[in-house]
Amino acid sequence: MPTVRTRDVDLHYEVSGTGSPIVWVPGTGLRGTTWDRQTTQFSTSHRCITVDLRGSGRTTGGGLAFSVADLADDLAGAMDELGIGPASFVGLSLGSAVVQELALARPELVSAAVLLSTWSSTSQEHHIRRHFESRLYAIENGPLDVFAQFAFWMSAPSVIDDEPDLQLRVEAELAESMSLNPAGTAAHFRADLGHETLSRLGGIRCPVLVLHGDEDLITLPTYNARVAQAIPGAQLATIERAGHLAWLERPEAVNEHIATFLAATSRLSDEPSTARTDLTIPTHGVVL
Repeated sequence: MPTVRTRDVDLHYEVSGTGSPIVWVPGTGLRGTTWDRQTTQFSTSHRCITVDLRGSGRTTGGGLAFSVADLADDLAGAMDELGIGPASFVGLSLGSAVVQELALARPELVSAAVLLSTWSSTSQEHHIRRHFESRLYAIENGPLDVFAQFAFWMSAPSVIDDEPDLQLRVEAELAESMSLNPAGTAAHFRADLGHETLSRLGGIRCPVLVLHGDEDLITLPTYNARVAQAIPGAQLATIERAGHLAWLERPEAVNEHIATFLAATSRLSDEPSTARTDLTIPTHGVVL
């Protein structure tokens, strides 16, 4: 069970493949294994590092009073200890917030960032604030099976209505990747509630792809668009017939967008005189 000590946290991580590194950062209450549909593909050409954030999975220590910035500090410390960096980062929901903070605090560690199902200001984006508050209340005050019943809000309505077999597979995969740590998951929700980067996103200078499902009922499409608009040169891509669980519902489409984006950023890194604004991605399903 590989772990790396960073501050007062023993951060669990897994590594697969060789090549330029990609660090995969999971969402609220999820373990790094949630990225299996992605790392199976990308480990054929990249060194894929998955992590369990503080409060989840096999990571231990650190207590349960932390912010998104603290989670980013944990990740930065782990990268320093392991000698990884710069690297590309793919962050999901809470993980995308962590990547935002990391790119702002330690830009030398982040060569490119994919922000999947993201947002930037819980205090201003009231729909997601109410979601986090409700989920936090449920996990702290009710049975876990009741809390779990409301996970379907993360699925695309069209998947629930039209693709029941896919919905069953997605629910099974989601359950498999949950960390089964209610106190840690509650702490993640409290960190979500404190996420505020909107006024600072203009300071991110690495290439960024914002990627979301067109039926995301949690991090709404407008929230994702706001992040892309705030980051200079960021790209915005939409996955059709996908919700907050786009990486499980439409893994092929998600992987295609990530692969295209990383290939484009790799070409840019080979041409140091090329400006960031020259980064382009084919426009299938992409809003520029």
